Amino acid sequence: MKLSRFYNHISSYQFFQVFRFGAMFLIGILFTKSHLTISEIGNYETLMFISGAVSFFWVSGLMNSMLALSKKEKDNPSFYFNAFLLMALFSVIIVLAMIGLRNQISAWLVQGRDIQYYNLLLIFILLNTPTFLIEHLLLLKKQSRKIITYAIFIFSMQIIAVSAPIFLGYSIESSIMALIFIAIIKLFYLAYLIHRNSTIKIDIEQLKEHLILAAPLMITALFSGSADYIDGIIVSKNFSPATFAIFRYGARELPFTLLMANAMSVAMIPIIASTNLKESLTQIKEKSTRLMHLLFPITIVLLMSSKWLYPVVFNAQFIDSATIFNVFLMLIISRLVFPQTILIGLRKTRIIMIAAFIEIVINVVSSLILLRYFGIIGVAMGTIVAYFSEKLILILYNYFFLKIKPADYFSIPILAIYSILLISCYFLVQYYL
Repeated sequence: MKLSRFYNHISSYQFFQVFRFGAMFLIGILFTKSHLTISEIGNYETLMFISGAVSFFWVSGLMNSMLALSKKEKDNPSFYFNAFLLMALFSVIIVLAMIGLRNQISAWLVQGRDIQYYNLLLIFILLNTPTFLIEHLLLLKKQSRKIITYAIFIFSMQIIAVSAPIFLGYSIESSIMALIFIAIIKLFYLAYLIHRNSTIKIDIEQLKEHLILAAPLMITALFSGSADYIDGIIVSKNFSPATFAIFRYGARELPFTLLMANAMSVAMIPIIASTNLKESLTQIKEKSTRLMHLLFPITIVLLMSSKWLYPVVFNAQFIDSATIFNVFLMLIISRLVFPQTILIGLRKTRIIMIAAFIEIVINVVSSLILLRYFGIIGVAMGTIVAYFSEKLILILYNYFFLKIKPADYFSIPILAIYSILLISCYFLVQYYL
């Protein structure tokens, strides 16, 4: 029996994202079991935080716009090469900006403290960020086996290369250098894929079209995706590096929820862009329902056991992270609804940008207000309020302007039952257990 019967390019892409998270999560666990102090772990988390903060929005915008334009790939033999040029160009721009704004970044993110290994971080961002194109290229080519093989190889190597030096007695610097080495390997593989799947030719018109579609998506991603980074900035400016580490270890949703949901959303964009809308909506509903049946029960189990698991998986210093983690588990309710996927596939990006802007305003205001009353947990609560608000706006837009009913793309009864059960368990754990 062929294994390919059990997976396709969408499930393979979901596996890739899960494996990426798993590698990062395992590295975090290994660090807590090593000689590193909680402050040293906080310094590493700060570097990874900065790397994500300066790149997540434009990477997301460029990749989603590439997926939306994928039906034109056959008419543009240099499609992937020009996508790489944009990724490389933005990487250079970001690194140059970080060189010029080093003091400001230090002031904004770490209360003016010196950022250790900043130059190594710049090299890592420059070399690693363009390689996000790899998994998206393989997704569009529907090369499921290659996606899985690449994920297993590269993330297994990352776990070993990043954590082994620490257990041999070396500093965080060696781990950052290992990440740079892996980024170089990924760049060579990307060059091979582009050589095999694209002609090497600069197409100005194609670059313009890509940028025009990507621009609102970048702004959208900057607004909607910056909630995590806003939380990080608020915490880093109001608390110590040790508390920042505790928050970062708790500010995680159910492992795999965000990744599997986003992977499904990304994989569905080219399908919506190139097939019958009614058929695409049915696929979204079916796939989201399957995710609900899988992820909600796991979330509830984790919620009920988190206060016991955190000291075991990490160490006793991270017990307070469990309370923050439980709040972030509530995000699954909004994650498994996909109005944004429909809008991106239909190229209705303006409303997504508006909703994302409203989300970021709500996030800042609610997090700062709730911080005063609930402390660090209030920052997590503000994120919940913001994410729910954004999804509600997009659902209402689909209903009133596109005449797409919520029931057309997600199961309302199933979502409602799981949501009530999850929230009830949260209050039970928080106040009675």
